[in-house]
Amino acid sequence: MITTRPSSHLTEFIIPLRDSLRTSTRLMIFVLIMVVIPMEYGNAQVMTTEKETNRPGGNYSLQFDGIDDRVTVPYDASFPTEVFTISAWIKLAQPAGRAAIIARGEDDNSFNLSWHLYVLGNGTLEVMLENSNEQNFCYPINNCVPMGTCIITGDLFVADDIWHHVAVTRDASGTLALYIDGEKRAGCEGTGVPSSNNFQVLSIGCTFGTIGPPPGGTEPPVWFFSGLIDEPAMWNVALSDMQIADVFSVGIDPLSTGLVGYWAFDEGTGQVVVDMSLAGNDGFLGETPQVDSADPIWEGAPVSVEDVSILSDRQMVLAPNYPNPFNPTTQIMFSLPVDSDLRLVVIDVLGRVVKLLAKGRYKAGTYTVTANMKNFTSGLYLYQLDTPTAKLTGKMLLIK
Repeated sequence: MITTRPSSHLTEFIIPLRDSLRTSTRLMIFVLIMVVIPMEYGNAQVMTTEKETNRPGGNYSLQFDGIDDRVTVPYDASFPTEVFTISAWIKLAQPAGRAAIIARGEDDNSFNLSWHLYVLGNGTLEVMLENSNEQNFCYPINNCVPMGTCIITGDLFVADDIWHHVAVTRDASGTLALYIDGEKRAGCEGTGVPSSNNFQVLSIGCTFGTIGPPPGGTEPPVWFFSGLIDEPAMWNVALSDMQIADVFSVGIDPLSTGLVGYWAFDEGTGQVVVDMSLAGNDGFLGETPQVDSADPIWEGAPVSVEDVSILSDRQMVLAPNYPNPFNPTTQIMFSLPVDSDLRLVVIDVLGRVVKLLAKGRYKAGTYTVTANMKNFTSGLYLYQLDTPTAKLTGKMLLIK
């Protein structure tokens, strides 16, 4: 069914992500997508003449309250330790204290934190490493246990309530670098060695649980993030300056070398956050897999007719489908700047057209199509809009 009027949004509901999204399935899906149909991963495409900066991709992010909210990722041996890259998009005002972005944390029975990326109370970016002797090394100020040398080459302030992309890398030689919006802002050499004696969960938006006091010391506070986080990711390799700039400007390739965690936060509903890397390190909102007070809130909304219409004054637009994931129906919105012949189809991961949604001559304007996938199996599908002048593709996930 096609209508030129905005349809009411389908009721949001919690959909459990099923066992079909295992590592082997992800591998098959991503390889086939990359080979058969090039697309901007994670988003429907909008034709523009210049790329927006300081803004993450996708429709959704997670809002953390700074009190107890977190995302928990159960421990996996793939978590990096000494050599790593960590990145995320963040948006926060200046915090009252330290605000954790992502941490390979600890608990009362494990004092070894490994690594932890956070924002200081003064609004600047910092990373902490902890070795097996419970010594903390903080960079780039080197203001905990001194170790190595650091040079700061740019502004590290990120707490101005606008989106920033942040990243930190550490290589096998102990060289560490911090990046903001794709630009290297600080570098350190001879840094402390993160502990590998750590089997705790990974946490996003806080340090893990109760950190536990150092021997003979006082229990430090848990550092909670107050603001928005999107697209956190980690690699077990140290990305180069050019690769970090590419992650910032283009996005994350789910098949990139060493990627062992990439949570796009594009579910928009439910408790599960899917790891889009091949490592399959899925996580969940809050302290437990069930709904609890520590759940961050999904932030974002489906693209409106008005938003699409504004863009369509100069370009063809294919908006992200909503809801996504869905069962069994979802809505796809597109807009044309001029009259055009078009075809809108659904394509499976083998590159086969499995459903025709729209075809023919359409006047300039904005349209909404309802895709009913009742008779199709669960999985990843593409929806593709073809005209004589452009071809746009989006991704949607059917879960029954």
